Amino acid sequence: MKDQTRITTLICWIARIWGTLILVFVLFFIVALIVGGDESGEGLFNTKEIITFIFFPLSSVIGLSIALKREGLGGLITTIGIIGLFMMRFDLISNAYFIAGIAPPGILYMVYWYLTKRQAENNNEN
Repeated sequence: MKDQTRITTLICWIARIWGTLILVFVLFFIVALIVGGDESGEGLFNTKEIITFIFFPLSSVIGLSIALKREGLGGLITTIGIIGLFMMRFDLISNAYFIAGIAPPGILYMVYWYLTKRQAENNNEN
């Protein structure tokens, strides 16, 4: 039981550190886009681009922010956003950096939520 608690805590901290780094990185680029504008001057006028922007980076920022307080909900929002992004942009599925860099914190938050819920149920049974 003690080892399981350590693993759960480790998963939590990995998700928090990794997710916070992604959150800061993505927020930096969102602010840079807002302040500097788009180089082409077109912006987000295409419907597909707007939907893609909602899936990433918007859902990731919202999900990772919520996950700092409510891990399950935030992880779910982040993961659904990444899946939605891959459905809109099939070309990103082949990008290993994108998959390995951004998707894991949302999944780790959901794993952490599940493990803590299961541990709480086990403690209530005893």
